Amino acid sequence: MTRDVLSPLVSDHDVTFLWQGAGRPPVVVGDWCDWDTDRGLAMKRRGGVSSATLRLPRNAYLEYRFFHRGDLVPDPLNPHRTRNGLGGVNSRVWMPGASRRALTLRRRRSPRGRVLRGSITFDRGLPGPRKRRFDLYMPPAVADPANLPLLLVLDGPDYLDRGGLHRTLDGLIGDRAMAPVAAAFLADAGPGRSAEYTASDWTLRTLAEVVVPAAIERLGLRPGAAVEGRGPVAILGASFGGVMALHAAVRLPDVFGTAIVQSYAVYPSPEWSTIALIRATPPPPVRLWLDVGTLEGLAEPVDGLVELLRERGFKLRYQPYPAGHNQTGWAESLVDALPVMFPAV
Repeated sequence: MTRDVLSPLVSDHDVTFLWQGAGRPPVVVGDWCDWDTDRGLAMKRRGGVSSATLRLPRNAYLEYRFFHRGDLVPDPLNPHRTRNGLGGVNSRVWMPGASRRALTLRRRRSPRGRVLRGSITFDRGLPGPRKRRFDLYMPPAVADPANLPLLLVLDGPDYLDRGGLHRTLDGLIGDRAMAPVAAAFLADAGPGRSAEYTASDWTLRTLAEVVVPAAIERLGLRPGAAVEGRGPVAILGASFGGVMALHAAVRLPDVFGTAIVQSYAVYPSPEWSTIALIRATPPPPVRLWLDVGTLEGLAEPVDGLVELLRERGFKLRYQPYPAGHNQTGWAESLVDALPVMFPAV
């Protein structure tokens, strides 16, 4: 295969994928079909080049790969790639109107906060390894850091290493677009992640009684008190991490008074404990941010969840974004979410 062309070709609303080579052309799969090869985009050959065109919103961000000879492979003609968090690499494309604010913040030369690499060891039987990566963040140039609010980030290494959340915080805080916060980035259970994050009260107890106190102690924060019943800690998670973040706010609002819930994974059951609790009890005094990618299959179920939360009287902000189920989309949405949930004074 030669590299005398670049793929994909992007116009106002269309993206055309190209493939050079003999044999059966690949199928394009990605965010828009939830990576289902049976619903992928078949390429057609003309001469020595195969192609397929997908129509997208003008402001969309897309990740994709080619399904070729039984394997998912990045587009060999597209130099723009990103790690997908599952041990692989995705190709990526921005449509003409797509926003790249998170990338801009990551690359900006602005005052940087401190990231303290570390670990935490649990003495209880949570799924996965007892010793977890546990990184801490302090923003730059804060007059009284002990009074900072705490943001607890689930799937912490993904948000830190792939999403560059610390750099987003640096930029937004430096621009005075949001109030300064301290953050704790907790690693997940690996293969046991779904069991750990699917509305587990055991996990919730560990977060509240072990992880939050450890973060407060190591960062030198003063433990905040609940205000009007709303706890002082914010929690952030995506997919199953979003399930755990919402469960924490609903189940333990005197600790987790703010939750940023990204791409809530509604797959297991719409009737499980968190949803049942929302339906059966008065809404706690928490503040919620929910978002979801309009290109992912979770968009419609999350719409239904938002409708339920509003019907039950929750205080929430809901903002879909034009991308799929990926870290880049979540990072871009956080540029909007963080100033809303941590407004500048």
